[in-house]
Amino acid sequence: MTDGTNDQNGLSVPALLVSLLSPEKVWLGLAVALAPLAALADLLPYAILSYSVGAVLSGQGRPDDLVLLAGLVGAALVLKYLFYSLAYYFSHVAAFRLLADIRQTLVRRLAAAPMNWLYRNSSGHLKKIVVQDVERLEQFIAHHTVECLAAASSPLFVALVLAWIDWRLAAAAVLTVPLAALAQAALMRGLGPRIEAYSRAIGDLNGASVEYVRNAPVMKAFGLNAHSFQRMRDLLTRYHDLITAMTRQTVPGWSVFMVLLGANLVFLLPVSLWLVRQGTISPAETILALTLGSFMLKPLFKVAHFSSEIREIAAGLRRLAPLLAFAPSQDSAARETPPTLWLSFRHVSFAFESRPVLKDVSFTLVAGTVTALVGPSGAGKSTIAHLIGGLAPPGSGDILVNGMPLSGLGDAERGAWITVAAQDAFLFRGTLLENVRLGRPDATDEDVHRAARIAQVADFVATLPDGFATMVGEQGTRLSGGERQRIAIARALLTDAPLLVLDEATAFADSRTERRFYQSLREAYPDKTLLIIAHRLTSIEHADQILVLKDGELVDCGRHESLISRCSLYHTLWQRQFDSETWTIRPGETADAALS
Repeated sequence: MTDGTNDQNGLSVPALLVSLLSPEKVWLGLAVALAPLAALADLLPYAILSYSVGAVLSGQGRPDDLVLLAGLVGAALVLKYLFYSLAYYFSHVAAFRLLADIRQTLVRRLAAAPMNWLYRNSSGHLKKIVVQDVERLEQFIAHHTVECLAAASSPLFVALVLAWIDWRLAAAAVLTVPLAALAQAALMRGLGPRIEAYSRAIGDLNGASVEYVRNAPVMKAFGLNAHSFQRMRDLLTRYHDLITAMTRQTVPGWSVFMVLLGANLVFLLPVSLWLVRQGTISPAETILALTLGSFMLKPLFKVAHFSSEIREIAAGLRRLAPLLAFAPSQDSAARETPPTLWLSFRHVSFAFESRPVLKDVSFTLVAGTVTALVGPSGAGKSTIAHLIGGLAPPGSGDILVNGMPLSGLGDAERGAWITVAAQDAFLFRGTLLENVRLGRPDATDEDVHRAARIAQVADFVATLPDGFATMVGEQGTRLSGGERQRIAIARALLTDAPLLVLDEATAFADSRTERRFYQSLREAYPDKTLLIIAHRLTSIEHADQILVLKDGELVDCGRHESLISRCSLYHTLWQRQFDSETWTIRPGETADAALS
């Protein structure tokens, strides 16, 4: 099995850009060739008009020349729009082809990305890469490539014309450029980290916005507003502070830059008048020099503006690079899925952002048995499920499956051997049948209905007019939390993996449904190895093994009967749940009776 990377991971940003643009070099080459020609055609009318004015002032103009000059101006305008139209056409073709190619490549790379990489990157961050970063590159190629080249070419053509008239005119016209460049350099000094921080803030804000929109109905039901969503509020404040700091840093330097680029006439005008008085240049050449020189450096405003956009594109390419580097895993010959599976943690430790989450944890899931994982919130229960599911590698220690390192399994093998059903059940837009069949697309209807019966899905599906053909919204928004979880469990069961991890997968189910589910599961799959992380201890009372965690450490392990007498933490957890289920409002009346 490969490590999922290729040579692109070591490419610099320019090299990566070249590799991405290489397939569209013909289209881009045509756009690049036509943009300077369009800029040249844009200057011709001014040169023609300047020549006409000079001819009239010198008394050499003839009425017949006006018709010819008007025709030349018209021809120059036609050429300008023709060159621009063709340049934009070619750049748009290249950009759209590039957009499609990158998006298709990213989809393939996402499918090949390691689980732990996907786990570390939020949906908002991935959305920024796949949508915003790619679109920014596409828009620059489609629109700004032509504009930038034309804007850079125009001053060069004017400088050549001025140098042809007299080199001193060209020198005077560009005298402010070095000063403006120094102002621009001072402006950008230290701005790189702020731009990176700005990009990260946008990614975090995207993720929080998605979360906020998803939770909007719940917040509205409780009369909450955006200020109640603390994370969104903090990120908006951070974004505002970054923008304010960047504005304060850039505005003074940008103002100096603009003033200097627009001040070249301060030097060009006296030099032109001095040269014409010396008889070195003619009045017509003076008018031409002043006309062209007056707007000579204005296109550089666009170039300077595009430079900040280019920096953002470079930052986006740096985010794209790791994802583009993932190559489809070349798994060795796939091993046959074993009928039973045992799993062992051996002195496993794990830390998240330098905070220890698991500390030297060791246990074994015996093949064909039920193991329950209990403990207070934050004990590390879900982290164990994540490690088993391959969402993150252990910091130290080993995880073995049937005696082999878990890390040695390929993606396909791990998916066939181990299935993890989490509390946050994700459903796609589509029918209930399509969502269940994601677990095994080639499953028969009989297999689907069997998994649905065990997961207690059949009961509520039978009440729907369209049954399994019922459409559900993205994230399963048309279903209750318990219904979404049952669909996700049916999907997990359909994979028929020998090891099933249920990470509070029945948290939204009522106790009766939960008990029926576990009973049906053991009856239907007696050889399946189960790891259950449950919030109701009564549902795991009959487990073959119960692991008790606290603060990332395994404090005890055994069956319910022995733990209830010797493990104070387990006894406390059991007593708290027992008290919560038997509290009364009036003497002799239980909670269930009071609510009935």
